[in-house]
Amino acid sequence: MRIRFIICLAAFTAVALVFPLTSLLTFAEEPGAQVNEIERMKAKYGVDHSIADLTPTVCALAQVRTPKTATANQIDSVVKSARDALEKRPVQKLFIYCGDCFGDVLMQNYPDDFKGFLKEANERVLCTNVMTTVTPVCFATIFCGAGPEVHGIKVYEKPVVKVETLFDVLLEAGKKIAIVSQKGNSVITIFRERDIDYYDFPTDKEAYEKSLELLEKSDYDVIVVHDCEYDTIMHKYGVVGQEADDARHAVIDRWLNVVDATDTYWNDYDRLVVFCTDHGSHMPPGAKGGSHGSDIREDAVVNHFYRWRAKGQVAAH
Repeated sequence: MRIRFIICLAAFTAVALVFPLTSLLTFAEEPGAQVNEIERMKAKYGVDHSIADLTPTVCALAQVRTPKTATANQIDSVVKSARDALEKRPVQKLFIYCGDCFGDVLMQNYPDDFKGFLKEANERVLCTNVMTTVTPVCFATIFCGAGPEVHGIKVYEKPVVKVETLFDVLLEAGKKIAIVSQKGNSVITIFRERDIDYYDFPTDKEAYEKSLELLEKSDYDVIVVHDCEYDTIMHKYGVVGQEADDARHAVIDRWLNVVDATDTYWNDYDRLVVFCTDHGSHMPPGAKGGSHGSDIREDAVVNHFYRWRAKGQVAAH
């Protein structure tokens, strides 16, 4: 009996010593296991919110269901403050300005440029994005409310997103949607094959101008414009210099003009205007042009700006 006990004890000890290592491999690093990119990035950069939070937040304010495959969380501070301001009524009109490549690094380096953003927005939300920090991956994450492991875009490619998106649930709720962009840009490409009106143009400036025209002369409930002006110039000339300054200022001025236009043409509606971006950028050593796609703070941390107004409410500028 004593010999049997000693043998069992030895066997138990051996298992106990080995099991923690094998359990880590099994449950934390199992080959092929899905990594939640949203949570990984939030933890790495110590940021509470993700770009994916936009979809559940907008759904909460429009009072529609979230996409079935969404995994992100609504931004409680935005939802509470906006609901209070709108007296619990749903957002009727929504304008989302997708200003490409506006990382938090720009706000840190050029704070004066963002005074208008901070004045107009009710809330600025610091967010992380996901790897790979490139446009189609990030905007798929934004409008699906879920990471690459769900929507399937993991590198710079532009397939049509097949999982449910913010656009699908808004369409289900009877919303009329327009997406406006330079031809071939990510947002107008990866969210095709839906009952959406798509307007594409040779330049970002023309797309922006069309969005103002739609605000004034159409009855869309949701307008999304994707402006890649800064991203294009940054890649060609770098993140500093006159060309980058001009492009950054152009995008900022356009968004502020959109804000004014929504106050003019949507003043009879409870409305939400969001400036959302996908990624930041950095200057690789020795390079002429800027870049992004890396898992570094310059590329991975961005700001989203939320602005809501009750019908009949126009704030003084």
